[in-house]
Amino acid sequence: MRSIYGTNARKAGPLLAMALLACGALAGCGDDPAREDISAAVAVPAISTTPAPPLPRISSGAPTAPKVEEPPVGSIPQVSSSERIPMPLDPYIISMKDLRTIDIAQDVGAALCMKSLGFTEWTAGTVRTWDPENDKEYDFLEYIDPVSAAQSGYPRTQPDPKLLSPKTPADDRRRPTGEEMAAFNGSASQTSTGRAIPEGGCAKEGARGIRDEAIELPVDARALAVNSRISARQDSRVKAALAAWRSCVEKSGLRYPDPVVLRLNPEWASRKADTPAGAEEKRVAGADATCQREVNLVGVYKTVRVAYEERLVTAELEKLTAARPILEAWVKNAEAVIAGAG
Repeated sequence: MRSIYGTNARKAGPLLAMALLACGALAGCGDDPAREDISAAVAVPAISTTPAPPLPRISSGAPTAPKVEEPPVGSIPQVSSSERIPMPLDPYIISMKDLRTIDIAQDVGAALCMKSLGFTEWTAGTVRTWDPENDKEYDFLEYIDPVSAAQSGYPRTQPDPKLLSPKTPADDRRRPTGEEMAAFNGSASQTSTGRAIPEGGCAKEGARGIRDEAIELPVDARALAVNSRISARQDSRVKAALAAWRSCVEKSGLRYPDPVVLRLNPEWASRKADTPAGAEEKRVAGADATCQREVNLVGVYKTVRVAYEERLVTAELEKLTAARPILEAWVKNAEAVIAGAG
């Protein structure tokens, strides 16, 4: 999952697990950002950010959710399908496709700005400010079919092929000049020919064509979704289910503190969707998925997460309702930028 503001956090699912492991075997640490970054303009508690040309972006570090009282839950259903479970924040979150549209439009707008300054060789792909490999929704736990896992290893998804950049050698790709980069990132105030560079450079100018800086986004629903995942991961009921899962996988000789760390074992974490899984990955994935289903780990986690999201929606309903049309306007502006560029 990612936020409306940037791309770095799209990597956060895998990177987060490693951060959590380093933080103490995933005990008591923050659990998951994934493109849920928060701009300085958004009125929710800020998760750490790293700068990127068009807009502020979340870092790949692990955020920490404030300790909160655990919400009550009703009966916990047995989850035995990979069918997505609806979440209370879903109506307030724009789609991944829309986020891609905003990303692409920012680069298109930046390219138009660069050409207007006389940099005619600059294209929307000269410096891409996002990565299609990371355009994937992510949650801490998702159902994995034990039979499929034993036969094929951990599930892999292919990124949208339309968003993949050509795989050309680095030395064959035109590198931006120093002057071009100064105009792009705004480190210079004018070009060598005397043309004024917009404040923040063309990277920021590309973003201005999409969102009105004078209008603040009241809240980022995706950032709230991050908090729900963190809170659910720290919930005593989920911790109990994780303890049961650990006891189960130990019977197969697997001593891991958490399913995410197991899934992201370096031996197979980088395997592409079109590459078959090895025998060890299949063995481990099969045991992992079997134990997750045996203790209903996903059912417990999703039920608890729903409870936290319901609380967040109740607390932030006015802001969430106001934020949705702003986001939709950004998407509409982005579509217009792309259409206008031909």
